[in-house]
Amino acid sequence: MPLSLDIGPRINRVAIPDELVARFKELIRRKVFVPGKRLPPERDLAEALAVSRPTLRQALRALQIMGVVKARQGSGSYLADSAREIMRVPSEFALALQNVSKTDLFETRYTLEVKLASLAAERRTEQDLESMRQALAEMEKAMGDPEQWCQSEPRFHGCIVQAARNGVMATMIEMLSQMLMESRKETVRLLTDYRGSYRSHENIYVEIEKQNPAAAAKMMMEHFSLIEPRATQGDTIPNDVHDAK
Repeated sequence: MPLSLDIGPRINRVAIPDELVARFKELIRRKVFVPGKRLPPERDLAEALAVSRPTLRQALRALQIMGVVKARQGSGSYLADSAREIMRVPSEFALALQNVSKTDLFETRYTLEVKLASLAAERRTEQDLESMRQALAEMEKAMGDPEQWCQSEPRFHGCIVQAARNGVMATMIEMLSQMLMESRKETVRLLTDYRGSYRSHENIYVEIEKQNPAAAAKMMMEHFSLIEPRATQGDTIPNDVHDAK
C-alpha cells in the first residue's frame, strides 16, 4: 500500500544504512516523522524508499542505538518523543573515553545553567512560575531526605530549562541528563545545609519571577559557588591541563 507521506525521492543508488539515516534526519527536520509517533510499517517504508527490508532494518537498528527510534514489541517502531535518549549511550562512551572529570561536568553545568536562568527571566510565563513553585514546595518537603531531594531539585532546574525556551541548550542538558543525575546524587550525599540550598534555589526563582535576567544569572552563579566544593570534591585536574593554562 503506497504511503501518503512525502518522504522524498526513492533511493536508487546502492542503498546503504548511512543514506537511510541521513534521510530519516531530513524527514524529522521536515516534521514528516513526528516525535513520539509511530513510523510507517516496515514493508511500506522499504517499498517507498526502494530499499530491501534487511537494509532498512540495519538503518533502524542504528537509529535505535542512537536513541532516535524506539521499537515496541508487537507495535512497531516509534520516533523518540524527546532528545533525552538521543545519542545518550554514544555520548556517554565518548565522554568516558575523554576521561571527563567532575570539574569538567561542573563547568559545563555552570556555563549552561547561568545563561538558562537569564533567558528564563526574560521568557517565563505564569505557568512556568507555577511549575517552579511546585518544585520548590517539593524540595521543602524533601529536606533531609537525599533520595527525595534528588527527585525534586532537578525538577526545579528542569523548569528553568523549560522557561528559557532554547532548544539547543535544552537538548544538551537532556543528553547529559544521566551524567548530571549521577553528579547530583554524589553532591547531595555531601549536603548538610538543606535549608541554605533551598534558599539558594528560592533566590533564583524570585529574580526569574521579577523578570530580572542579570540578577537571575547572578543568583545562579551564587548557587553554583555553594555547590562547587561538593560537586568537585575528590576531583583532580591532570598536570598537563594546568601546564596548558
